[in-house]
Amino acid sequence: MRTIKEHLLKPSPDHVSVVGPAYYGKSVVLWHLAASFRNGSGGYLTASHIDLRHGVPASDREFMYRFARETRAALQAARPQLGELIDADDEAVHEVLGLVLEDLESEGVRLLVVLDGFDYALAGTGLTRNLWDQLRALAQRDSLRLVTGSRRPLRELCRTEESRTSDFWEIFYDTPTRVTALDDDDIEAFLKPLRDAGNEFDESARKEIVNWTGGVPVLVCTLLQRLSEEPPGTRLSKSEIDRTAEEVLAEPGQLLAALWDDCDDELRADLGVLSDGELPLTELSERRRRAIEERGYGRVSRNRLRSSCRLMQHYAKAQAPAIADLTRLLGTSAGFATHVRSLLELRLAQVAAGTADEDLRYLVSNAIRDLTPAPEHALIWVRSIATRALQLVWNAELPPDRTLPAEWRQEWKREEARYTDDGGRLPRSPGAQCNLLRLATGTERTSRRVRYITKTTFLLLDHLQSVGNFGQHRDDYPTANVTVGFAASIVFAAISLVECLTRDLAAANPG
Repeated sequence: MRTIKEHLLKPSPDHVSVVGPAYYGKSVVLWHLAASFRNGSGGYLTASHIDLRHGVPASDREFMYRFARETRAALQAARPQLGELIDADDEAVHEVLGLVLEDLESEGVRLLVVLDGFDYALAGTGLTRNLWDQLRALAQRDSLRLVTGSRRPLRELCRTEESRTSDFWEIFYDTPTRVTALDDDDIEAFLKPLRDAGNEFDESARKEIVNWTGGVPVLVCTLLQRLSEEPPGTRLSKSEIDRTAEEVLAEPGQLLAALWDDCDDELRADLGVLSDGELPLTELSERRRRAIEERGYGRVSRNRLRSSCRLMQHYAKAQAPAIADLTRLLGTSAGFATHVRSLLELRLAQVAAGTADEDLRYLVSNAIRDLTPAPEHALIWVRSIATRALQLVWNAELPPDRTLPAEWRQEWKREEARYTDDGGRLPRSPGAQCNLLRLATGTERTSRRVRYITKTTFLLLDHLQSVGNFGQHRDDYPTANVTVGFAASIVFAAISLVECLTRDLAAANPG
């Protein structure tokens, strides 16, 4: 809070980006930040907190609507006449916001807008550079300062190159403010409520709280919540802390599992090593070391990184065998090429058990079989997979004579859909059949016509049909290099097609 406020209260305040892992308290910090400015402070008239984790805006219009609505609500308490000017439904509301900010600028006051969960908004592709350029124009006013909260730096979160090239990201202070594990002063503040209730902590107890939790905020809260159940006046020492921490470990590990799931594979592998030893700093990049330390999972001592969170150490140790097996089997290119067939066979067995079409399953299993040593051979089966899938689709959606329903053709004509009407006959070409399925599943401004086949199934089928053509005509593309990774990704898509199509056809044949 102090660091963020130093940026906001400078003579020339900064826009601030706050970054930190999940479950480390970014939202708590940002909510209290907005609350501390809401009634006016340090030249700020008021503040607005916009939680983008809920009701995530999917378009520029939705985002600007939320921004304008929350700004209006914040201003109505402090400057009602200005708040009333903002109509969130106005298509040109960003221009009205600019006028309102100009008025605030003339008064010499500022508005603080906190955008929490910014990574949720950036997760989709519906927000464009136009929105970021509009926000940048507003943020250039001295009367507006923005604070964002996200798990990673903002520009890394942009899903499209167009958005990434906007100058909006340049307005923030160069170095994000990071929310990391609690330090000693933070831990002491967390102990205060228990001390106020009459409990005492000797030095060994305080040390063990740090050792067990690593300063991970939710782990500190979990441990102290249990300790708060002790009778008032209890003097707590190492033995009480150890006993309570063991109880936490003995319960289903939803909290530890959530923290673990927020780590990427590289970090999990490092934590697996730390769970049973230490890591020489010479074997760690600066980025990997910082990720472990900032989360409170490790601490540097004598040129080595050692575990500093006993709860996570125990959890990681339980997961370490699985991580070690994955690393051993798939951790190298050679290992991946050797074992990917087994992985795909297991996945096919999972999705094809029971009601999956036997012919389709057979074709996919052949593609898996031929994946190595010559991965291009696997692609030869893909066209047959797409053809068989199309047969199953039309068996479910069309009458036995395979004619297209008259109402489909009439609607497509009315909607000016692009397809060749051959008297209602189903075309022989798989490509033309995929085009019909594209129309029938409701794409390209057409209405959905099929009863069972979903858009997901169509997308997979269309993809495989295209790759199947490539596989059948490999000699026409001598420069194309088919690697094991490329072929495996295609086979994985084929397995997903089996899964999706089987589910769709189950709706067609519920018996």
